[in-house]
Amino acid sequence: MGDVVRFLSDIGVDTRFVSVMEDAVLINNLRFSRFSRRREELFKKHYPNIKVVRSKIFQMICSRVSRVLSAELEPRQRIFVKRGDDPLSYTLYAVLEPYTRKYGVSLVSGPEFDFIASPLTLDHIIAYAIERMINGKLIIGPPREDHRGKLLYPLSRVPVAWIERWLGVGPIRVTGDNVVEEFLGFFEEVFPQFRENMLKSLDYIQRVI
Repeated sequence: MGDVVRFLSDIGVDTRFVSVMEDAVLINNLRFSRFSRRREELFKKHYPNIKVVRSKIFQMICSRVSRVLSAELEPRQRIFVKRGDDPLSYTLYAVLEPYTRKYGVSLVSGPEFDFIASPLTLDHIIAYAIERMINGKLIIGPPREDHRGKLLYPLSRVPVAWIERWLGVGPIRVTGDNVVEEFLGFFEEVFPQFRENMLKSLDYIQRVI
């Protein structure tokens, strides 16, 4: 896709704010990308088979992801990403792809890496914490590393419903425990912002333990 990236740069698009996929260019931030309708017409003349996607919900996803990555990543780090066609794997790769230009990171599949990217969303992380609570365990967020190395959670602030809406799929299961699902549904009805607030608490606990 190097030729596509070069062409976008040549016509004035800031490629740090678009995701260049095999069959689509996904706009992460419309204003910062400078991907005007005129530039889109120029692009389509040269690449008629590649879609340009101006999804507001995807831009919202990318905004949430940037908050995580700006605090976690350093330039030129290597991120292990498992490619796949399922909604979470596709979304994970899509949001990370621009960082190959923004931060100069490498998305790798080999044994040498600095982080392993996890596709867990905000809902997965909250479900994990609630499951621990139900089982009488310390309520914490997902592990920061495992036997393979350090873990990175780019989608940790992204509600799974946003991904479902963006890709037109669903429902994406976030837990195999029916009791946890009932808790999630109850809290959603009573206090819709509970996930974000609980995540803040988990972040605090992670810092002090």
